[in-house]
Amino acid sequence: MLTTNPETRPQDITIDRTAGVMKILWLDGHTSEFPLRWLRANCPCATCREERRAAALAVADPLRLTAAPPPSTEVMGAEFVGQYAIRLTWSDGHATGIFPFAALRASCPCPACNPEGAPPLVMD
Repeated sequence: MLTTNPETRPQDITIDRTAGVMKILWLDGHTSEFPLRWLRANCPCATCREERRAAALAVADPLRLTAAPPPSTEVMGAEFVGQYAIRLTWSDGHATGIFPFAALRASCPCPACNPEGAPPLVMD
């Protein structure tokens, strides 16, 4: 699938591990900065979506505890998926989340795009 809309086509993507952000310069000149912690919390893979759904349902049980370590927010690698998305590999080995460029652009956390703050990943 070729994305032709300049608003949803990246010109450059940089992952700054030290700052903990992924920066995307879009073809239309706009820049988005996504905190790596936000990207991991909004991983679009089926497993992560199901875990978020289960956690939302479990809010009524305040005594629920987990001994599992929190998901990693350190990116170890990244690769393009066709011309429409990017897949991140996290230091804990998780690599099934594919982030579509259109969804990232719709979720841009900058005040011009989303004045009330970064929304959850907007998936069409």
